[in-house]
Amino acid sequence: MNKEEIIKTNLERLRKNYAPYNPVTGEGSTSVEREWVEIEGFPLTRMNLPCGLLQVEPIARLVEKGAEAFLAERGNKSPGHRDIVALWLEFCRERIKYDFEYWAKTMAVISDKGRGRDIPFTLNRPQRLYLQAMESLRLSGRPIDIILCKARQWGGSTLTQLYMLWIQLVHRRNWNSVICGDVEKQSSIVAGIMAKVINNYPLWATGGRKLTTTPYQGTQKTRVISWSNSRYSLGSSQKPDSLRSEDISMAHLTEVGLWKATAGRKPEDLVQSIFGSIAGGPYTVKVMESTAKGVGNFFHRTWIDAVAAKNNFTPVFVPWYTIDIYSKHLNEADYSSFIDSMDDYEHQLFALGATLEAIAWYRDKRREMPDEWRLFSEFPSTANEAFQSTGRRVFKISYVKSIREGCVAPAWRGDIVSREKWDAENRHAKTEILFEPLQPGEPADENVLSVWLMPDTQCHYRDRYIVTVDVGGVSEKSDYSCILVADRLSMLEGGLPEIVACWHGHIEHDKLAWKAVEIARAYDNALLVIEANTLETEGTEGDNFEYILNEVAGKYSNLYSRTSLQEIRQGRPRRWGFHTNPSTKPMVINFLVKALRDGLYVERCIETTYELDLYELKENGKEMGAVEGNHDDRVMATAILVWICYNHPLPAKIYAERHTTRRNKIVSEASI
Repeated sequence: MNKEEIIKTNLERLRKNYAPYNPVTGEGSTSVEREWVEIEGFPLTRMNLPCGLLQVEPIARLVEKGAEAFLAERGNKSPGHRDIVALWLEFCRERIKYDFEYWAKTMAVISDKGRGRDIPFTLNRPQRLYLQAMESLRLSGRPIDIILCKARQWGGSTLTQLYMLWIQLVHRRNWNSVICGDVEKQSSIVAGIMAKVINNYPLWATGGRKLTTTPYQGTQKTRVISWSNSRYSLGSSQKPDSLRSEDISMAHLTEVGLWKATAGRKPEDLVQSIFGSIAGGPYTVKVMESTAKGVGNFFHRTWIDAVAAKNNFTPVFVPWYTIDIYSKHLNEADYSSFIDSMDDYEHQLFALGATLEAIAWYRDKRREMPDEWRLFSEFPSTANEAFQSTGRRVFKISYVKSIREGCVAPAWRGDIVSREKWDAENRHAKTEILFEPLQPGEPADENVLSVWLMPDTQCHYRDRYIVTVDVGGVSEKSDYSCILVADRLSMLEGGLPEIVACWHGHIEHDKLAWKAVEIARAYDNALLVIEANTLETEGTEGDNFEYILNEVAGKYSNLYSRTSLQEIRQGRPRRWGFHTNPSTKPMVINFLVKALRDGLYVERCIETTYELDLYELKENGKEMGAVEGNHDDRVMATAILVWICYNHPLPAKIYAERHTTRRNKIVSEASI
């Protein structure tokens, strides 16, 4: 846009953003389709009513005839003021079934934050945007399943909980709900919002009956609403036991991004336990909401799947510039000079929908918060910004997003084992490699081999497959070990290496080495590249890894050696494995940056992309690694793997028949 177009667009946005909003008359209400009508004789004659309400037969006749004629048709030949008021209240009780915004304004009382008073619940602009998503699902008869990524200070939790209360009071009986936060205090705050509404609920809406709540079976954490016999229960991710046996139809999980995985308890397990109690169907609710708290956690993974339509959740994101308090007054006469001072990012904000007034406020906030990633986390303009975790990223967001598009779920998960089998025909033992699938109920999150493509055993190529190993620790709190496999066959025709398998977990180092050998043998005697420096130089957890590698070299002939041919001729012993040091680590990481930028390999593992998002340059400007509290084993295994793929001779077809020791029978679901 040129300057004149920007100013014109901005004025249009301001008029739209600050247009009159009156949920009593329906003016400015946009959550459902509406139509302006006039009902003669009512205290409020002209209203913008939901179309669903107008399709109700008595309401349609009321609109057509007016209040007095409608009452006369009912048999009241000379209706008085009292009769009109009674009909008006009857109309309002019917309206609240179709018009949440009207219900919120006339029946729900909330605290005016920071002012110490109670006010009617009038939805602000971002709340109305969020309500549109919920009402769209409700009116279509679908479960109201939403994952909400939110900026701060606009009342997303308040709207979620009061929407659920509306269903309990107006639409359903015996319709139980759960409120679960990271800690119980979060749940109690949300429950307090409900209690205020219930205590102040108008008597005319219930026919003069006072709404109350009572403890359910003696517990204060579960209360029963007298009007509809519906319960609401409080819980937390840290103390989930009280929620496991609940018979519920709705669940509000708040600040899920803060939920931590611990030994024996993971966020996904608790969420599945809660959501598993909800049968589904119309008016059931499953809402997960949070400010973004990094990448790779349960909330982020669920968000990514929702955006990709890989789960049943509708993703809703509310950017900061839709929140009216984040705005700074500008005189229209100053627009021209302000536009001249805008940088490229501020022009992007305007293209997204921000007003110049909002951008002026944001400019001041950028000066207050020089760490851009912290600013993005607190005041995100897009969901991608919200999920940033570090301001010193090594891999650009756009690069990671691009490579993530190729990620898919593994085709097979299980483990790989080998055993000696006597070959009666050739009268010697041979190694048999077996792929054993996970059995129902087996843990699927650690020490598991994920396979996207099984080995091709029909046509043999030397070094078609590359296997790299990043060595971690043994204990649960230590770094993970990672074994990655890439297929390079398509590189012969100008194609790209592709990730085809990944093993990830904690295991003793000698077992890790032999696990890698088993995988390399299965993948056509692949070139096996094991990172050697971690244990060789530091002696991590007491292992002599150099000895282990020498032992492996005596049993497996295609082990990577970093000893040059000239050194071997000079009689120096072979040094097995890839040594990561201050020279080679930047080399492989920088090559991986290039590979992501230029699309030089095909990534399949979604978890690897999460680690890429968390990989940073440390404050000293020299070291690189995962953000504190996270891991980078997949990143390092991938960096070494991609570098080897492009710096090792291309695969060569093997025409001669291999000896038995070089051929391994692959027994798998694929071969079966």
